[in-house]
Formats: sequence, C-alpha cells, structure tokens
Amino acid sequence: MASRDLQDLKLVPPPAEGTVLSTRRGQRLVVLAHDASDLYRSRSFLRGLTAGGHDLTLAWLEGELPAVQLPGARLPIRPRLARSPLRLARQVTGTPLAHWRGDRLSLLGAARLDPDLQRALARADAVVAFGDRAREVAEEVARDRCPVVPHADLAGWAALPRTWRQLRGRVRHGRLSESYARNLAERVAIMGGAVPAGSQGDLTELLEELLRTTGVEGAAALLPYLEPDANDPVETARRRAVAAALRTSVEGREDHDLRAAAAALITAADDVLETGDVPRTAALATLALRLLFHPELHSDGLSSPLVEDPETFLAAWRDSRVGATLAGSPSGDGSARRDAGPAPATGARPRVVVVPGSYPRFATQVTEVLRRHADVDVVDLASRGHLRGLAVRGELVEARLRQALGEDVVVDETFAEEVAGADAVFVDWADRGAVAALMTVPDGVAVTLRVHSMDALSPGVHLLDWGRVDDLVVVSDHLRDLMVRLVGPRLGRTRVHVVPNAVDTTRLPEGGKAEGADRTVLMIGWAQRVKDPVWALEVLAGLRAHDPAWRLLLVGPDFSPATLRSGADYVEEFRRRLVQPDVCGGVEFVGETTDVAPCLAAAGFVLSSSRRESFGLGLVEGAASGAVPVVRSWPIFAPLDGARRLFPPDWVVDTVEEAVRRVLDHASPQAWGPASAEARAEVTSRFLSPAPADRLAAVVLGGGG
Repeated sequence: MASRDLQDLKLVPPPAEGTVLSTRRGQRLVVLAHDASDLYRSRSFLRGLTAGGHDLTLAWLEGELPAVQLPGARLPIRPRLARSPLRLARQVTGTPLAHWRGDRLSLLGAARLDPDLQRALARADAVVAFGDRAREVAEEVARDRCPVVPHADLAGWAALPRTWRQLRGRVRHGRLSESYARNLAERVAIMGGAVPAGSQGDLTELLEELLRTTGVEGAAALLPYLEPDANDPVETARRRAVAAALRTSVEGREDHDLRAAAAALITAADDVLETGDVPRTAALATLALRLLFHPELHSDGLSSPLVEDPETFLAAWRDSRVGATLAGSPSGDGSARRDAGPAPATGARPRVVVVPGSYPRFATQVTEVLRRHADVDVVDLASRGHLRGLAVRGELVEARLRQALGEDVVVDETFAEEVAGADAVFVDWADRGAVAALMTVPDGVAVTLRVHSMDALSPGVHLLDWGRVDDLVVVSDHLRDLMVRLVGPRLGRTRVHVVPNAVDTTRLPEGGKAEGADRTVLMIGWAQRVKDPVWALEVLAGLRAHDPAWRLLLVGPDFSPATLRSGADYVEEFRRRLVQPDVCGGVEFVGETTDVAPCLAAAGFVLSSSRRESFGLGLVEGAASGAVPVVRSWPIFAPLDGARRLFPPDWVVDTVEEAVRRVLDHASPQAWGPASAEARAEVTSRFLSPAPADRLAAVVLGGGG
C-alpha cells in the first residue's frame, strides 16, 4: 500500500455506530487498566472518547498516572472487604473467603472488592479495557452490570483528537480532497458538530478547494460547520462567498446571496489591492470570478444573466479596480497593430503559431488551410493542464494581475519560446491558454482570437488584454452581439468577424437516404445536459403517439461522470425517461465514431434540442446530408433570437409540440423532398461556400474575413 494510503488510514473516523460504543450520543464509560502506564499509552483514545462526548472514569490497580492532563475522573482501585457478612457473601457469591483474601492483589479480585468501582460500574453504560490483563478480566468485572466495548469499536477514536492538527497540515501541503472532506465531516459530527474558531480558516480553505474541484457532496457535509463571521472583514466576505457558491452547487440553482456575496468580495479585493498584497488580491478575485461564472448560472440551464442583462450582472466587477486592472486596457496608440497581413522577410513564408485551446479538434481544418500558405507550429497544450480549460485558476489570475500592474511575468517558459519569432498567432477558445497567449505574444505580432459559446460565458473573456487582439472571430451573429455586450468598449480597436464553423464535407454520405430514414430523427452529440436529450425524448414520444415506427438515433459517447449535482440529477432523469413505455424501444444509440456518414444517411430529420449553441455543427452536418432540420429556439440565447437569426425561421420551434408538428408536416414524401433540397441548398450557400476554414485562414493571415 502506498504511503499516502497508509496515512489516510489513520484519518478514518470511528465506525458510524459501534456494537457498544456510540458515535451519536454521550455515554458513561469506565476505562479499566491494570497499570496506570496502560492508560497513559492510550491517552489518544481517551481524548478521542472525550471529544466524542463520552464521560470517562479511569480505573487502574497499580502505578500512578503522570501529571500530564488526561480526561476523565480518576479512580485508583482500592480493594477492601465489606464489613457486613451478608454483603461479603453477596460479593464473593459462593467463592471461599480465603480465596478473596488472597486475590486482592489481582485486578479481578481487587476490582470486585472496591465498592467505589462497583458503584461506577453500576452507573456505567459500558466498560473499555486497555492492556492485555484488563481485557482478560473485563467480562468478569462487568458481568450483569454493563457491556464491554469490543476492540473493533475503538477503531478511529485515537485519531479524533488530531483532527484539527491534521486539517492544518493538509491545508499547508495542499492535500485536500472530497474523500477527506467526507471523513472530516463524520469526525466533526462525532465531536458535537463544532469546528473551533482557530480551525475555521482551514475549513474555509478546504471548502474553497472543493468549490474549485466541484467536490459537492463533501462540501455539503461540511458547509453547516462554517462560521460566517470572522474578526477580519475580508475573511468574513470570503466565507460568505464560499458558502454562497457551494450552496449554488449543492442546490443546483443560483443561491439567493450569490450576487450580493460576490459584490462584497469584490469590494474586499479592492481594499486588499490598496495595501499592495497582490497574492491575496488575486485569491479573492479568483473566488469572485468563480461566483460570477458559476456553471449553474450560465452553461447548462435555461437562462443566463450574462445574456439577459450583462451590464447589471457584471456591474460590481466592471466598476472595481481589480476588475479594471485584470481587464487591461487598449494598447497604446495602436501603432503596433496590424493593418495588413504578416510581413516576413522577402521570399519567406510567414510563420503562424496556432494555440488550439481546450478543444483542439475545432482548429484542425483551419490549421490545414494555413499550412498551404505559411509555416505553422501548433502549440501542444495536452501536457499543460494549467493552460487548458475554461475554469479560472488562481496562479494565472495572479500572473495576469502582476503583469497588469507592470511586472515582468513569464507564464510558461516553453510557451514563450514557441511563440517567439511568429508573424501571426491564432488562438482558439477564450480559455486559460488564451489568457496566457495574450500575456506572452510580443508586441507587433498579429493575434486572431476565435470565441465559441461556452467560453463566451466563462471568466477568460474578462481576463484578456483586448488591446492585444487584432481580430475577433465568432461563429454567429448572436454570439457577436453577446461578445460586444460582454466586452464593451474594450473591443473598440478589435476587428470583429462572423465566420461559421467549418463543416467537414468528407463526413457526409455520398448516396441517398437509407431505408427507414423517413421515420428517423437524428441527434449528433447528445449526452450533455446542455444538449437536453430529455427534450428530444419528449419529441420522440409525441411522434410515436402518431406512429410507433418513429425512432430517435443518438450518435456520440454516453454521459461523462457529472461534476455537479444538477448534472447527476439530469442523467438520472434521462435514464428514467428512456425506459418509459411511450419511448422505450424507440431509441437507437451509436457510440463515439468518426464515421458519421451512415448515421446521416439513416436519418430523414435532424434535431437540435440544445439549451445553448453558438452554431450547431451537428445540425448543419445533418442538413447538408439532406435531413430536414428541426431547431429548438435555444433557451439561453433566446433573448438574442440566436437560432432564428442563424437559420431560416421556419426551421426553429419553441416547444416540443411545435417540433412534433414540424416533423409530421414534412413526414410525407411529397413534403419531405422539397424541404430536404431546401436544407441542402441553405447550408451550402451560407456555410460551405466559400469554405469557412479558408475564410478564417484569410483573417489570420491578414486578408480580411
């Protein structure tokens, strides 16, 4: 077993409820030992039992307890004969008197002849024995009075007194996890449900780490023990923010105090920034961003305040000094900005560096096109987790803050070497890699950034120095409008282009539709809450009410393990709905595949049931194959009329009933044929000619969009 596993074993709390020893209620316990040294050696157990609310009476025959403080009342065993012959007869219970007189020096005999111990045993709930000799006689001593605690019941009690020291050590060494949090919650419950004031700061650190790593269940168990008020107003604001963010994760919806807590925390960050404490400012700013961009508010629900009212929602952040500092400002007078394409040495091809972002497959086609015209280097971020992902990280926020305050900062030395000497840089996704890229790319190098959907609703957008972005590319009009509202005047010197996602035409089937396509609805990439496959099942149920031959073809991998409780609840909802009679047997699953042509050929209709899309690549692929599109008016982007601005309005529906009606209206061969041809023509003219990858490459190379 690894050393870390061995160390974790020491942290295991007592059993939830022992055979005799309780972890839920305090008990009167007589602790029996032959020698005082056995009690001293067992002091961790004794302190643990006391921490769990048990009342101890320490009884021993030989030796003296040292001056060190031990919990419980002390009862050295002092045997003496009863004065009354009747009482003596009751004690010896038929055993010859000579035996008792000679057995007074043994633990068993002495214990039987000590009236004080006998009274303690009569009142006790149980006896705990330490030492081999004590364990041998415990049953005899306690017979007919109280049970003896079995050895297994003592597991974990010795570690209980070290709980807060261990928490401090784990915080200092960064060894915080959800499993440890669950363990700690069990121990706190055993100790009466209180965390000492001196350990509240450590508890806050643990809860904040669980917030970062989405350790929801462990956080839910510990959150009730967090004291909201601290002597330091900044720490009070931090605890309030952590609690609001975790309650949002636990409940699956925005906590009532989240926005107010975020505003108070931003004010605290400004106060700390005034003192020059950059690390603490960055930590507070990071937490504030985690509140404002909590996934439950934006990514998978049915609405987002960043879409509905970003000015109000982001007001506290935008108005703060820390927010303005991290956002940077437009670069100088623009003299270093690009007005034309890269200008390499005469006769040389330009050198372009591609930063493919957290989802590199989206940059594949444009990279191939760029290689026709330039020398292209692709930055490999696979092994650099700190530069991948959309969630905010404290060390990157601190680096960005230091750079914005005028310090020389190197985010990643290898990254800096990779972009050195580039004529142009293409950055895909506004993620951590984008923040690092814009901090690293030298002045005068042309930078093109493409933003999709999920990253537009993430904190990276608000950590970028937009003065370093020459060209912003978005994939749809509604996303352009969203970015303009989110970034505001900081986009004033950045050219904005709408270039749709590239469709890989080699994935399209060459022939016509397969048999049964007229009763098949297709979804490509379905197993995410944001794709809302439950909505698709409701559409299927509506269709099968008219004709049980209808089926739903779901293409792509199954759900990944959920990191939020709402995600796990959604997966459970999907599984329950899937087996209900009106849809059971009507769903066909095709796992992850690179060959989607057979799936496209098998479907006469293609469905987008998503809650949020910037483009809907799977839907466009389906339409390009001749499937009749049915597009839900994506709820998150409905305030921007996103789906209807991107696609013909008659493709778009608002309800399940409207989706069912659109499919049925085009189910006959006479109606399906013209609609299929119209869908092919629409996507060909709007999204395939000229090829989006060529258009994007032209922007990167300075030829416009």
